[in-house]
Amino acid sequence: MDQDFSEYCGEGTEYKAEYAALPTGVSLHIITFTPQAVSSSKTIIFIPGLASVIDNFREVVIELGRHHKVVYIETREKGSARVDKRHKFTVDEITADIVHFVDGRFSAGESFSMAGYSLGATVIAEAFVRLKHKPERIILIEPNASFKFPGWLAVLARFSGIIYTPLKPFLKWYMRRFRINIKEDYEMYRINCRILDAAEPVRLGRAVRALRPYAMDGCLQAITIPSMVVVASKDMFHSHGEGSYISERIKNCTKLDMIDNKQTHSAEMGRVISDFILSEA
Repeated sequence: MDQDFSEYCGEGTEYKAEYAALPTGVSLHIITFTPQAVSSSKTIIFIPGLASVIDNFREVVIELGRHHKVVYIETREKGSARVDKRHKFTVDEITADIVHFVDGRFSAGESFSMAGYSLGATVIAEAFVRLKHKPERIILIEPNASFKFPGWLAVLARFSGIIYTPLKPFLKWYMRRFRINIKEDYEMYRINCRILDAAEPVRLGRAVRALRPYAMDGCLQAITIPSMVVVASKDMFHSHGEGSYISERIKNCTKLDMIDNKQTHSAEMGRVISDFILSEA
């Protein structure tokens, strides 16, 4: 993959794109953004949501990259990952990739934090107890405790390689009509349209089916570091209740409502992440 990521770099920030080959047999696409004048020694591992594209996080990445090294990880269900037919897309297997990457990239005593959206946030929560090298802080943005895809979608996902292209307009209509309040949170619709347009159909279909049985159980009590959970009360696509549930079960956790996805995907979100990582509390 030879893509130019300079549009996600602020002034004085450089990027490096590479593949990380993991013991799971998967190779993940990693983009590292590094400010030339590093005003903070804090590195941030950033994990986006299900099949999400970096364009959805442009403002966040640019803002974070002004002061932090940002390691942006594209998880295995994304089209950029190198996988084969034996690889699956459960939360456990996506988590295993992240654990192997982090423990292989960071050594004991190295300082880093982790931030993730949706599936990325869920994976961070699951990974914490399994990590040999723990982050100093974590930020979970609109995390999922489950993935309640409707049954009809799981059935259609079996045939995603054949029907995805003609079905895509229907999926966008369904989101507008039943899943997203476009008057309150139009940015969520735009985010999901980018995901649908960029998705690898077969991989996305397999991921939908693999994620649907998941239910978070027990990982939250193991998180012992300062944490922040960010919810968006006007977001009908993610469960505000699940975000609250997760925040209540993590010790030393701060909960923040950023109202909608325009805010959670803005430069302001980058500043919130940075301020939390650098705070003494």
